[in-house]
Amino acid sequence: LREYFLREILRLDGRGDALNLQACPNCGDKGQPDYRCVDCRGADMCRKCTIFWHRYNPLHGIQHWNGMFYDNVDPKDLGLDLQMCHPPGETCGMRSLSTVENFTIIHTNGVRVVRMHFCKCSRAGGAPEYVQLLRWRLWPATCVNPESATTFEALDFFHRLSLFGKLNGYDFIRALEAATDGALIKGIAVRALQPPGRSLRFMTCIRQFRHVFMFKRAGRGHEPGGIAGTPAGACAVVCPACPNYEYNLPKDWKTLPFQWMYRVILSLDANFRLSNRLTRSTQRTDPNLTEGKAYMVPEEDYAAHIKATEGKDAEKPSTCSRFGAMALGNRKKGAMGLRTTGIAGCSCARHEHICPQGIATLRMGERYVTMDFVFGCALGFLRCASVAASYDIACQWSVNLEKRLSRVPGGNALSAGAAKFVKFAVPKFHLYGHKVACQVRWSFLWLVGAAATDGEGCERIWSGANPAASSLREMGPGSMQDTMDDMCGAWNWQKTCGIATLLRSRMVRALKQAKEQCLIHTQLTAAIRADDPDRLEATTKRVTDWELDNKLPSPYHLEKKRVTVAQVKLQTAQAQGSAVQKAAEAQAENDASQARLLSNATDEEEGTTKQATVKTHALNALVRMIAAFRKQQEHLMPTTYAALTSDERDPERRSALKAKLYMPSQPPRRVPKARASPLPLREMEATLRMASMEDELDNLRHQLRLRGCLFRYSHRQIRGQRANTRAETAQEAVNANVNKAAVAYRRHRDAYLALQGPGPWEEQMRKLEPTDCRALGVGLIKEMEAAAGDKAKEFIAERTGAERSGDTTRQISWIWYATSEESGLAITDELMVEWCKSRARAQRWVEEVRLLDEEMRRAIAFSESMALVWDGRCNPERLIAIDKILETWSVDEAWADGVRAYARKQAWIRRAQA
Repeated sequence: LREYFLREILRLDGRGDALNLQACPNCGDKGQPDYRCVDCRGADMCRKCTIFWHRYNPLHGIQHWNGMFYDNVDPKDLGLDLQMCHPPGETCGMRSLSTVENFTIIHTNGVRVVRMHFCKCSRAGGAPEYVQLLRWRLWPATCVNPESATTFEALDFFHRLSLFGKLNGYDFIRALEAATDGALIKGIAVRALQPPGRSLRFMTCIRQFRHVFMFKRAGRGHEPGGIAGTPAGACAVVCPACPNYEYNLPKDWKTLPFQWMYRVILSLDANFRLSNRLTRSTQRTDPNLTEGKAYMVPEEDYAAHIKATEGKDAEKPSTCSRFGAMALGNRKKGAMGLRTTGIAGCSCARHEHICPQGIATLRMGERYVTMDFVFGCALGFLRCASVAASYDIACQWSVNLEKRLSRVPGGNALSAGAAKFVKFAVPKFHLYGHKVACQVRWSFLWLVGAAATDGEGCERIWSGANPAASSLREMGPGSMQDTMDDMCGAWNWQKTCGIATLLRSRMVRALKQAKEQCLIHTQLTAAIRADDPDRLEATTKRVTDWELDNKLPSPYHLEKKRVTVAQVKLQTAQAQGSAVQKAAEAQAENDASQARLLSNATDEEEGTTKQATVKTHALNALVRMIAAFRKQQEHLMPTTYAALTSDERDPERRSALKAKLYMPSQPPRRVPKARASPLPLREMEATLRMASMEDELDNLRHQLRLRGCLFRYSHRQIRGQRANTRAETAQEAVNANVNKAAVAYRRHRDAYLALQGPGPWEEQMRKLEPTDCRALGVGLIKEMEAAAGDKAKEFIAERTGAERSGDTTRQISWIWYATSEESGLAITDELMVEWCKSRARAQRWVEEVRLLDEEMRRAIAFSESMALVWDGRCNPERLIAIDKILETWSVDEAWADGVRAYARKQAWIRRAQA
């Protein structure tokens, strides 16, 4: 089959059906037609007819048969001239006053050279040359004596390619040049290199095209103030489904129930991939044209804010796991050679619309000063009663936020004292990168009115901009910001066009989940109420109180009462002091000595594994510690001490690292375990071992959370060899800590097993396999969430005698989801925690159904309101007001007709969307 395709393609290079023609099919002139148009499909004609029929399409790809093959022909060589302000075929009597012999036009099918005649007669009405070009849908490269232009079709085509395919202007121009002169014979590419280059002129056109069309779509051409009078953020496409009392809320919305439905949930995040390299361009040579009228914050206000807050409220280091990954982006070394290190963004968390003035550049990492400014500016454009904020580090960023927001100039929409009522949460997949204390307080699942929001909208928004990172990195400061404004506008418009499909698909899922979760919770509640109604009532009150004040102890987390190593050592010191001061009985003093011995022994046991590479003075200190330990061992474990050899009692420096301490859990082989140490000493070591296992598990979980954060950060943000090297160094350090914690846990568990033997404790402190040490990633988090309600399902199944579905068996590492294996019929504290979680899941999904129904109504109302706004822009009185501020040549009935047509078109689109 491919042979036939090849033959037909080769056939098209010849004259094809024109071989059988003996005259021009249009005029009948004898002779074989030697011109054809590849855009007209089969238009084989003579030269005269080709010119006549291409009066309306002079930029078509016309080819001439030169006796051997078809060659591309420029309109100028064909004799096809362009006359401005006159119908095709008509010439201006004064065209000789303004003619450009070699006028270059960039079109979608290549680069064309034509003879351009500008009109100087009365038909032009005094319109300048650049205006005449615009009326012929040509965008001039300059407004003074233009000699080149780009068609609207080419600009619009590249605009879409750059938004959806992230194609850069340089490659687009190269492709058009190759389409015109692929063999580089005619000198098209050579002329492009002459200053100013064709790609530079094209980039000037496309930047102006994007800028002006942004104001056109925002309706600024229909407003008396025009572009100059555009308010801040007025060019942004706002979310149609978020509450906005100007467009989509009923007049009595403040008196309606479920006020949480009128809350906007904002999502903040930073993206370090969208950096900008430090070049010779500056804000003066390459200014931002939009300047706060769309999505980028006003540059002057932002710079003044950074300068005014420098040195105030320094960001304090945190022990939260997420900050370990952030530290990589905040290093000064990573900012070398960069004007900006990334982008900070604020968006609607539910529908992923970027907020007006919700984008700012990062000057030095992800700092509070930038996030505060973006958040404060975004608040100024909200038209709602309350706000919730989702941020990766909301646990720390929310502290003193009201004080910091008061410094944001003109952007703080929160009245004095109102910031304390803003709800904060951490995005779902970032939450597990935080410690447990953050997870139980800042989860969207526990936030009343959050519905099924995950807070990860900002992460998805970056997917639309990241492919353009390499282009944005090389732009000047103004070009980069204007391009970001353009990409944000395109992203918001696509989200607006797809809002109906999005809400419908979410509603289908919400209805199913709400029904399932409500059924589970109802059955679980009925089963618990039958056995212990008082406990159920007390738990209900506790969870409702926590919803009003989340600083109270969380009902969603069971605090396990356990003794840590530090607590055991403290009790030892206190017991020892009491014996000395009060001269207590000898047994108490003996217990204190035993505890001191075991505490020292566990420290030295740890030391024997990490002193392998230390210098000589460290080995000497280890020998002294072992000698001191042997003296105590002789007093408290005489049988064991008697069995030691002289080398074991007094080890040398070279053998100190391999010396065995012979704890009660590991007596010498030649001494029976029962005689090696007294029972109280074995019990005390068991206590220490259990506490050590708990501590090492906490450390292991912390390191695995940090490993997941580092991997996520590196995958999404890190590019380049130097940055990757730094990230790998940090990753290796975390991996070493993971291995260290795992080895320590296994050592303590083996010792505890030797002391206590097998028992129920193994259900909590299980054997740690290498596969259990998995980084906390998105896949593992989803598995954990899917298993969250398994205990409740198991309880219901056992109470009702129903068969189990089998969904409760999930391969999740026990270190993340360890629960006791008590009978499902027992109403325990853990079961009441699961009841609280079941209640929250049911409530959130019911809220999701209610909220989606409201969002559907709001989206329709918003589109209808916008249609009325565009209807109002057709008002003749408004056109008269605009008429007064425009120049004479730009005001005519054709202009007024275009204004009305565009407004009617936009109104029709909005009603069609509704």
